[in-house]
Amino acid sequence: MFQSSGVHGPILGPVGGLVIDVVLLSVAFWMLASPNMRRATNILTFITLVASISLLRVIMAPLPNIQPVTVAALIIGAQLGARRGIAFAVLVTMVSNFLIGDGIWTLYQAIGWSAVAVIGASSNIVSNGKLQLGKTFGYAIICAFLFDFIVSMSIIGTVSLNQFMIYVLNGIPYDLLHVVGNLTFAAWLGNWFSDSIAQFRTMEEIEQTVVDGYVART
Repeated sequence: MFQSSGVHGPILGPVGGLVIDVVLLSVAFWMLASPNMRRATNILTFITLVASISLLRVIMAPLPNIQPVTVAALIIGAQLGARRGIAFAVLVTMVSNFLIGDGIWTLYQAIGWSAVAVIGASSNIVSNGKLQLGKTFGYAIICAFLFDFIVSMSIIGTVSLNQFMIYVLNGIPYDLLHVVGNLTFAAWLGNWFSDSIAQFRTMEEIEQTVVDGYVART
């Protein structure tokens, strides 16, 4: 896991990879450090979300820049908030890169998808419990370019500014593929995915109401 072969940026050795993994895991657990995430059902549901999207990303890795994680992070941020959206983004990045390839780009991918989750949390793409596809499509397009630019920054320090700009411009066709993938995922699975997460949130709210009621009576 820790011996990396460079795709975006310099190659990392075991120590560098270990440091990045420890930092990312610490961030993920810190984001999940809340009382309602200590319930076994909530933890299992969250793990299922992470595992499912990680597997889908690994399966689709041969397709150029088709990133199912982007729309998933956007919707999870909108449904479950920025903290759990960030935790989801970090864990999916680490789990999937364990199989696809780990390196300095893992850090930037985690940052990129975390930014998408934060955008989702403030986007209002979920209204009255329903995903607003029109808004989702707009944010999916923006987040594709944002994520790809953040990941491109992983090569800064190894190339000149001119080379970096050429690198970004050459990546535009891949950015457009990311956009197409995002729109496809949002249209095909967006409502189903959002409804599934909403059930998780609803159960959590019911549990919290019961707990609050019990505390109030004691």
